[in-house]
Amino acid sequence: MEYRNLTAQDGHIIQTFVWAKPDAKAWIHILHGMAEHAERYNEIACALVEAGYAVVAHNHRGHGNNLSEDELGIFSAKDGWNKVLQDVDFVRQSITDDKPYFLLGHSMGSFVAQSYMSTQPERVAGLILSGTNFQPASLLKSGNVIAKIERFRLTPLKVSRLLQYLSFEAFNNAFKPIRTEFDWLTRDESIVDITIDDPRCGFDCKIQLWLDLFSGLINLYAEEGYKKIQDDLPIYIFGGDKDPVGANGKGLYLLSKAYKEAGQTQVSLKIYEGGRHEMLNETNRDEVYKDLISWIDSH
Repeated sequence: MEYRNLTAQDGHIIQTFVWAKPDAKAWIHILHGMAEHAERYNEIACALVEAGYAVVAHNHRGHGNNLSEDELGIFSAKDGWNKVLQDVDFVRQSITDDKPYFLLGHSMGSFVAQSYMSTQPERVAGLILSGTNFQPASLLKSGNVIAKIERFRLTPLKVSRLLQYLSFEAFNNAFKPIRTEFDWLTRDESIVDITIDDPRCGFDCKIQLWLDLFSGLINLYAEEGYKKIQDDLPIYIFGGDKDPVGANGKGLYLLSKAYKEAGQTQVSLKIYEGGRHEMLNETNRDEVYKDLISWIDSH
């Protein structure tokens, strides 16, 4: 793995990681989730390199290494979602070449990936969505209202205990009695413990980030922005049937259905029995890796 710092047009330093592969068959660009970081994907990146692919991942704004308290957990004080999308394209243009390009987004990264696809004209070879969901318009708008109330009550740069409770803290409810606050991530207790011990994971995001996220999701789902994604795009959706983010698999099915109804003809769905939120870190991740690589190989 090679570490690179890329400087975006607004001066933001994009912490970028490259797993190079001479004569690679394609590039895989990984977009991580909320309150984690790109280096957590080293294991799957190495498996992809072994399978013949080059990999790049970067830390989203407000995530990663050596951040101040003011920087942590916020994309930007203004226009954060668009800046995150611009970073995806900047990394793509700076690192990848003319080989086929696949975008792999996990959790929040899956929403970033879809939003990027709905706003960028340049074609990609495939879209891979992990730990994702299809969000009802009413729920998105309700969440946005709550975030706006919390912004008024606390200011945008503060953390809202209410938003944290309604999201991450609620995700553990289905797994009681719980061992840790992060049991919902994976059945692999060693991964959960490593995550808890990592200061770059599990931090509270600020209200402005939630506002940016809800805005992006409303544009994507409530405004049917996903229908603007390139025609006949190979899409692979996968997750666990015990993942609270994906409504225990129901959200994955609804997302697959929405893409098919929008005219996409190459949509594949894989739901793993007993799997929780991070299938790439699950106890059966060897199976998950094999299925993922087989799908990429076929496209």
